[in-house]
Amino acid sequence: MNQKYQGIEKLLTQKMGLGSGKIGSRQLTKAIECRQKACGLDNLSDYLKRLQSSAQEFQELVEQVVVPETWFFRHRNAFFCLQDYVKNQWLPTHPQETLRILSIPCSTGEEPYSIAMTLLNSPLTSKQFMVEGIDISKKALAKARKGVYSKNSFRSHDRVENQQFFEVRQNYYQICESIRQQVKFRTKNILSPWLPTHPPYHVIFCRHLLIYLDGVARNRVLTTLEQLLDNGGLLFVGAAESNLVKSPSFRFMNYPSAFAYQKVLEPSPHRLPPVKPSPLIKRQKKQPLSLAKPEKKQLSSLEIAQQFANQGQLKEAAQSCQNYLQRNPIDAAGYLLWGEICQAQGDNEQAQRYFQKALYLRPNYREALVHLALLREHQGDAKGAAVLKNRIQRLDNL
Repeated sequence: MNQKYQGIEKLLTQKMGLGSGKIGSRQLTKAIECRQKACGLDNLSDYLKRLQSSAQEFQELVEQVVVPETWFFRHRNAFFCLQDYVKNQWLPTHPQETLRILSIPCSTGEEPYSIAMTLLNSPLTSKQFMVEGIDISKKALAKARKGVYSKNSFRSHDRVENQQFFEVRQNYYQICESIRQQVKFRTKNILSPWLPTHPPYHVIFCRHLLIYLDGVARNRVLTTLEQLLDNGGLLFVGAAESNLVKSPSFRFMNYPSAFAYQKVLEPSPHRLPPVKPSPLIKRQKKQPLSLAKPEKKQLSSLEIAQQFANQGQLKEAAQSCQNYLQRNPIDAAGYLLWGEICQAQGDNEQAQRYFQKALYLRPNYREALVHLALLREHQGDAKGAAVLKNRIQRLDNL
């Protein structure tokens, strides 16, 4: 990438916080060339000047760079954790208040709508909560407000159990008006100044953003989120981001695969009761047990690795996973977990190798296909990602 392209990448870092190399060079180059052609500018230097002087053109480039990769109930356990938090912690201590939830970045709306569905399936009524979705992409928000989705937005098994929230058509799903009214969308760059919110948010979902930011921007965002969140509130991050929250004001929640932190400024003798895992999770599959209670079960190395990963202890997780695979060298689940750990550590190249190994051992391993598709998309390999997505879609249609 020549100096002019690097100058544009630097501008994206300054305004969006985008870390160097966090998106593929081919993806960035293609986005720049597309906008340069649309502006009728042959010289890259002239396009850089246009970007520096035109907020509208910068927004157009942002629309090309941002990848709206999301789906309904992505990482289900976060929503189970939210439901339990509302029922067991928030509602008993705030019976007369309105629960305020922020989804940022909210992309095309699947996450904030999933939050609203979750809360309507909890003890709350529509008048007891509000959800706000914020994103830098105006095109993504336009789709979110419309609330019309294809089958690609459903990558878990939630279509049947939540069908009451959709108007189902032959080729698309329309979010019901009752759900759309619960979510308000607006455009905002998370790095721009924020006014204090009164009252603050009780829950913030900020997932799959921190890993794309450089260190300075990440610290700014985490400071902003801490200021926006109420004491005792929850912050949800992505699986690969659980080791990036360093503030002593946040305590990691011991809730399997939810990747949630609770804001606790000062220890209190009247601390809220801990969130307990939902019975629904137990019915899905066995979850890692606490290392503090070995009398319940002798944990396998893979279960220990999963528990360490859930707690953000990635070095220990990697060692446990390696120990497991030395004894079980053809277990695809072990390679999938090791790939997730490598991805959380920022080693996407090694993560890709382990995901490919998991697929070699289990060709129709959906989770491995999803991870590989996302990696290739973020690396700018649109064709490779499309091939994998087609495989995923064929599996879902079986």
